Amino acid sequence: MIHLLWSIINLIIVFYFLYLIVGIIRKGKRIFNPKFKVVSIFVMVIGIVQVISAANSEEKTNRITISNNYNKKNFSEVEKVTLENNLTFDINMHVKYSIEQTELIPIESNSFLTGFVSGYEWEFTSIETNSYKQSKKAEFTANGVLKWNLFGNTIYNESKTFSGIIK
Repeated sequence: MIHLLWSIINLIIVFYFLYLIVGIIRKGKRIFNPKFKVVSIFVMVIGIVQVISAANSEEKTNRITISNNYNKKNFSEVEKVTLENNLTFDINMHVKYSIEQTELIPIESNSFLTGFVSGYEWEFTSIETNSYKQSKKAEFTANGVLKWNLFGNTIYNESKTFSGIIK
């Protein structure tokens, strides 16, 4: 529930910023209500800075290479694991395996958020998993940081560790 509330707060701030932009274009500085003038100017400045800095930011892939010691000619298989299931979003992870006779060797992994992710950013930092036989299961431990953003600025970093079994 807290995740939904945080996302709604982010949306309200974005819509307020858009309202201010349109208001300045149509009415000029009369859009600023004297009661909320300081807050409005603060939201305007932060919003403009975020729009300018968004053009320079680079997208992180959240991809981790686990092993380079495998036969690249073999077939591969991808397993999907849901690390966390929230009301508004899920944290998912894919692990790619190379199929070598009866053993599956982990090659790489990536993790991502799906759902209503307004105000959140996921940074996948590490994974530990082992090779396993097709008839068995593999254990994993994955780490990452869930960043709580307010209007594009990180307010809180929440470290998360997940462990489980890949079927």
